[in-house]
Amino acid sequence: MDPDSRASAAPAQPSLIVEAFVTLVAALLSLLALDDISTDNATTGFKPEYRLLAFCGAWALCFVVQLWRTHRRVLAMTSLLLLGAAAWVSVDGIGHKRDGGWGVFWPEYAVLTLAWTWFTALAGALLVQSFRGARPAAARE
Repeated sequence: MDPDSRASAAPAQPSLIVEAFVTLVAALLSLLALDDISTDNATTGFKPEYRLLAFCGAWALCFVVQLWRTHRRVLAMTSLLLLGAAAWVSVDGIGHKRDGGWGVFWPEYAVLTLAWTWFTALAGALLVQSFRGARPAAARE
């Protein structure tokens, strides 16, 4: 192995690793909140769950800003579009406001599931990519 190949190994980006990990945790927490909202009839009006979803959305917005700053513009714009759509369908509450039970298509569940899947896959892919970039060039060949 020549010395130049060692220098070409990209170091892991610690901030990206931390942000991707926190995004995965936020995605898990948002899934738990959505599960509680969609399967429970709490008397609290789901205020803690909605606060948790708002926190996760705020974190996702910070993640989008970081994607934009690291020149991942397509990922940032797609993430921003999905985050905006998720916020839009959640304005009046998730589910619980309509009649028809589970036989009715509720677009907010589809949009929130798509956004959740996107952010989970994106964070996982960036986490894997950052760890792969940390390996020496000889190990990648």
